Amino acid sequence: MSMPALFPFLSISPTRALWLKSVLIAAAVLVISLHWVNTRISMLRVNEKETKVIVLSGYYIYHGMATALKEGRVGQIDWARFLQFDSAHDPLAEYKQLAPGVAPRWVSYYTLDIGYSFIVQIARMTFRSLPDNILRALALQFWVDALLVVFVFYLFSHWNIWMGLLAAYLYASNAVFSVLVSFAFYYYWDIPLSFIVLGCLVFAHRQPDLSRGFLALMGFVLGCGVWLRGSWWPVALFIFAFAALTRSFRSKLLLPLMVFVLVSAPQVIRSSAVRGQLTLSTRTVWHVALVGLGYYPNPYGLKNNDGVIFELTRKKYGIEFRSEDYYLHDQAAKKEFLSIWHDDPWFIIRSFEGRLKDSVLGETETSVLTYLFLSNRTYRLLCLLGLAAMIARGGEWRLLGLAAAGMYTTYVLVTCVFYFVGLAYDNVSEVALFVCFIGGVDCLRYGVTRLAARVPVRE
Repeated sequence: MSMPALFPFLSISPTRALWLKSVLIAAAVLVISLHWVNTRISMLRVNEKETKVIVLSGYYIYHGMATALKEGRVGQIDWARFLQFDSAHDPLAEYKQLAPGVAPRWVSYYTLDIGYSFIVQIARMTFRSLPDNILRALALQFWVDALLVVFVFYLFSHWNIWMGLLAAYLYASNAVFSVLVSFAFYYYWDIPLSFIVLGCLVFAHRQPDLSRGFLALMGFVLGCGVWLRGSWWPVALFIFAFAALTRSFRSKLLLPLMVFVLVSAPQVIRSSAVRGQLTLSTRTVWHVALVGLGYYPNPYGLKNNDGVIFELTRKKYGIEFRSEDYYLHDQAAKKEFLSIWHDDPWFIIRSFEGRLKDSVLGETETSVLTYLFLSNRTYRLLCLLGLAAMIARGGEWRLLGLAAAGMYTTYVLVTCVFYFVGLAYDNVSEVALFVCFIGGVDCLRYGVTRLAARVPVRE
């Protein structure tokens, strides 16, 4: 006997069922929206209190570079104007024009990749009603994050509308995403770039007639990524290699590669011109490597602190600190790193292994719980099971799972060679874990549905 026959009140007409489904979807959208607002505003209040506004080191360097773009000065900052702002010791003060009678002092900035300055300028141009400070950059991040909730829903709702809603809710619940969006800095922007890259692969698979366009968009985003952070170079290499190994994409990669080269070329030309040889990025890596070695107690005086490493190279190699370009300091840091490698290679190997282990398990000194209801170890185990289920299921699930797993592995390995994946760097990796987790849940839903369909119903 069927359920409606046993319980007549469970039998509803198709029209009423459609109405009920619409009400439930509307309620879910409302809950997700309120949840997103609550998590983001709560985290913003924690990080940006009026009595102690947290502005990450280097933000106003980028803000200064953004103001210089109006004059066609890419990657430069008026140091006199920056010092004028900095002397006020007020992170919420407006970034005002240089005082009359004071001459500008233009300095080219090479310490970090300059891509974030373009994002800051977009924010400055978009939110002119806000004070010209970190609030504009934060406003842009919040708008993009809200759109990303919609994008996540769209990406996963193709499997099942309820999966799309669940994915959107879990995106809003993810503590890493919530924290990073509440800081005005480039750390957040790896998150939307990673989702778009993975989404382009999926959409190219779903719609073969439009695949060339989606792959070209992927190439554009990867090109933007290398302007933002040097770690996007190995990720881009993996993505293009993965696409080349995918039969349906192999013959369509010329355009995406051309787009990637055109977008990334100015960054390479700028870096190579200043270093006098082919250079993908002017960002310092050996400084970061020494800071990373300071993650564990050691006899070399290294600590997980930039200032300690600057002082070490000053005392030992006579290198004075230059905030706009660490090149000489970085060369000294390279000598120190290789000296330690020569004297005690096992320390460096053990440090890498330990940082890799802590990074993979989400247990570094700056890691946070991704979800309050799961330990990081449990969450990662579920993501691994989700990846296995996606591979076994095949189709676009396998494509997405393998792409996410490859991005995760490439990014984490490269990062841990020099540093570790703590909160600030847990963006590309967190997106990959999220994708595998949602994919695993959908595979579970699919399996349960198939199993239930095979169970005979007694009349």
